[in-house]
Amino acid sequence: MTLTPILARQIIEVLGSSGTPPARGIQYFNVGNQSLLDALDEYYFSSYLQDGGAAFKLVVGDYGSGKSHFLYCVRDLAWSRGFAVSKVDLSPVETPYNDQRAVYAAVARNLIWHESDERMTDEKGLTRFLEGTLERLVGENVSLEMLANPIYQGLVDTLEATPIDSLAYKNAVLAYFDALIRDQEEWLESLSRWLMGAATTPDDTKILRPLGVTGKITRPNAFRMLRSLTQTIRALSYSGLVLLFDEVDRMASIGGKAEKLATDNLREVIDRCRDELPGAMFVYAVPPQFINDIVPRYPALQQRVRAVGRFSRINHFSPQISLEHLDLEENDLMLAIGEKLIPIYETAFDVKLDEQIQYANAAILANVARDVFLDVSHRRLFVKSFVTELARQHQAPEGEHVISEEEAIALIRGQVDELSSGETPPY
Repeated sequence: MTLTPILARQIIEVLGSSGTPPARGIQYFNVGNQSLLDALDEYYFSSYLQDGGAAFKLVVGDYGSGKSHFLYCVRDLAWSRGFAVSKVDLSPVETPYNDQRAVYAAVARNLIWHESDERMTDEKGLTRFLEGTLERLVGENVSLEMLANPIYQGLVDTLEATPIDSLAYKNAVLAYFDALIRDQEEWLESLSRWLMGAATTPDDTKILRPLGVTGKITRPNAFRMLRSLTQTIRALSYSGLVLLFDEVDRMASIGGKAEKLATDNLREVIDRCRDELPGAMFVYAVPPQFINDIVPRYPALQQRVRAVGRFSRINHFSPQISLEHLDLEENDLMLAIGEKLIPIYETAFDVKLDEQIQYANAAILANVARDVFLDVSHRRLFVKSFVTELARQHQAPEGEHVISEEEAIALIRGQVDELSSGETPPY
């Protein structure tokens, strides 16, 4: 697919302002991890998960190693194989693993409705996902005429015939489709609260009970409901469900009883994802400190994430995907990223830069980021600094030039100061 100026500008804007990966367009500057993605595709997305298997993987990488970037790559791979994806970004002060119902609610809230058209913005939420799926499967706008559409009738028959653990959950999905078609606003609001795991009211109960939607999504039945969600997604013609949990490094600051509760529930999530969620993959992004400092304190969790060797094509059983061991050496990796960023910048601003000069600048910035700022997220520093330098070179009255090492150090030191201010999250 050809890179459009609008998407190119979005990529450059995000990378230049924060250094964090953009939600779209990751494929245009992704390098160094293709062997990992190929192994995931060969052994999981195109085979095992399609057949109803389930898996758990840890993405292990230090600050700035590209954990969020890699999760976006996994997301795009999953979409290409027909999977639904929920990407949960954990907050700095809380994790859903102190409440199993919160795990379900986080997944439902962050389920992505993906449009293949790059001009469209992806939306989140289980109910938006259901609405988009209905339109895509039936092939027409939601209206009363859809009730007579044989494709819709076949969809209803398929759902009714599919074994789904919770009958109330199946009824809620069927009722939601019916309410969409009939434009029953009160039904939609009550069903949405129930399906999203939010608090429901007595008035909701009066609406839901006649629809066969009884009970609530609670801590004791949360995993049963998550399994029902997964079964529903497969019944709707998706290959399965991929759960991406980002910034688990925040768990390192929890401590005490809350940490023990969170790790116990995480262990249960891992077990249930492996055993009870057909066609699901649970991918958890963590820093090395989580593996080295927190996990050893909890033997039951350690047994589940311990690995003899890192994940690769010849060791795909390993749960640990290391971002410290990629297809390219560190310096070559940064140079390859820089090489891809130049045409993206050119497309974004309809300009032609001197490639030889900018390749040289990329090499200088990569060396400085790696050798001078050893204890900082040098991959992220390089990306943000190089995009900033491309803009400066583009607008410089004296024209493009090869920067000196002193200029590179000053530029990157400014990025380090920005990171130290805490205004932007780790890349």
